[in-house]
Amino acid sequence: MSRYIQGAFRPDQEHELYQKEKKAGKILLLRNHGILYAFVIRDNRIYKAAREEKETFPIGEIVIGKVASVAKQFQGVFFSLKPHGDKGQSGFLQMKECEGLKPLNRKADGRILCGDELPVQVIKQAKGTKPMQLTAKYFLNGQAVVVKKGSGRVVYSTKCSREEKAGLEEAFLIWRDGLIAEDAEKKSFFEGWDIIFRTNAPAVKAEVWQKEIIDLISQLNKIDSLGQTRTVYSSLYKPEDFYLELIRDQPLSLLEEIVTDEKDIFERISHHPYIRHIPVRLYEDAKISLRSVYALDTRLKELLSPRVSMKSGAYLVIEPTEALVAVDVNSGKAEKKTEPEEFYFQTNLEAVKEVCYQLSVRNLSGMILVDFINMKDKQHTEMLIEALKKETAKDSVPTRFVDLTKLGLAEITRKKTSRGLGYTLRDWNWKRGQHEITGDS
Repeated sequence: MSRYIQGAFRPDQEHELYQKEKKAGKILLLRNHGILYAFVIRDNRIYKAAREEKETFPIGEIVIGKVASVAKQFQGVFFSLKPHGDKGQSGFLQMKECEGLKPLNRKADGRILCGDELPVQVIKQAKGTKPMQLTAKYFLNGQAVVVKKGSGRVVYSTKCSREEKAGLEEAFLIWRDGLIAEDAEKKSFFEGWDIIFRTNAPAVKAEVWQKEIIDLISQLNKIDSLGQTRTVYSSLYKPEDFYLELIRDQPLSLLEEIVTDEKDIFERISHHPYIRHIPVRLYEDAKISLRSVYALDTRLKELLSPRVSMKSGAYLVIEPTEALVAVDVNSGKAEKKTEPEEFYFQTNLEAVKEVCYQLSVRNLSGMILVDFINMKDKQHTEMLIEALKKETAKDSVPTRFVDLTKLGLAEITRKKTSRGLGYTLRDWNWKRGQHEITGDS
């Protein structure tokens, strides 16, 4: 049994804010072992998994920190984000971001000194002995745009087509210049903020990103003003719940619905701006759990396994290590209905898509080496390289095919933005008979 949120749109209804109609994705929100999880499912596969975390300083929080030391040898500045004696949380800001910063507790003179108080934003959690990474160019995300402290630049997502970028640029300039023409003070409103159009921007009507830009700049201006009156270690901004950020960051044109069996979550998101145009369904069937309907245990177990089967009968072996991630492509017992060279080529092409999917869903990062099946035809190798370049470019996390090594291994790099799937599922309570397999942490 299910029911849709009151006032929400059914899947067969088109919302006026959409410009595209293709929808095939779902987001599941459910609890396991008392922890709330979110899963993005597309094409009957899990594409992303996330969970609630109890961090002292979550990624995205803006806080007034105090400079603990200026470390020229590390080309950066160490900050205290909590008073000493309270397990003082520390963060690191790169020196190149210090240019032009104005301390809140003294007159600016172009220097950053110990004891200076400055608003900074957490962009990466501490790991091991490494402190949190900070930025002074703090930002806020919307579904269609990101607004960031800067110099007034306008940037467009690299995933937008040339036509989409041109259309957005023209629409933005006409809108912004029209506002300034009506009210000259609006010019200063846009100064000091960079506007970044996200991949979602072409998928919504212009009034959506226009409203987001106004709202986000207004919110950032309030944060700036708040910083002038608050004391050191005060929090100026806390990020939204993780599942709202996950929903916000999904391609709008691919979301068919959000499904949850948690009544409190169902009610909480009923009127949220991110979800006003996405159907939300409360799952209430007592006979079979939402977790079982989508076979989450089986799917997640497969995603934590080193071995990955492909449709052709070939398979991958994925082995994360401290230094790199090794991926081996094996033909297995696949039936060779064509000439060996053509068979190896087709298997490698299938493996390209599967490797990129697995890297993304497992959230593996750093240096990745892929050992594809050896091919003799140079043209096949060139086509394989082009396929790798095209597929890695689709990743929402910066991912790049570097080159083929002298030994014929494909070298890929993927930026580390958060911990891997194994860490996300570290507390997952598996059904009896299914055991967790150690994944990347």
